[in-house]
Amino acid sequence: MLKIVIDTNIYISAIFWGGKPRDVIDLGRDNSVRIFTSSEIANEISETLSVKFKLPDSEISRILIDLSSFTFPVEVTKKYRVVHDDPDDDKFIDCAVQCNADYIVSGDRHLLSLGEYSGTKILKASDFLSIIREE
Repeated sequence: MLKIVIDTNIYISAIFWGGKPRDVIDLGRDNSVRIFTSSEIANEISETLSVKFKLPDSEISRILIDLSSFTFPVEVTKKYRVVHDDPDDDKFIDCAVQCNADYIVSGDRHLLSLGEYSGTKILKASDFLSIIREE
């Protein structure tokens, strides 16, 4: 089964707008892929929902509990410095390397410009879904 790490922008897009990001999330919900996450990723999702979207804590908790029902937590033991233009994005690399992920699904140009890191391909949601449909 494919192992993936999902960038915060994909989670946020799935929550508010659906579309291809939601299709990626639903692959994890349906147990078609394994989605791995870390406490750093969960914290960024929570912070984004609170600060940018002004959701109440109860709603943020509900969303995080839902996500935790089909994602696999990883304890990151090594930090990498890979995304020089946006070091905050390194958390996705850290998680992917820790769980030996096949893909990082992201809409972030800094991550996408890497293309790949340590055997993990970095793709937009639409490109990832195209690969899944081919298999």
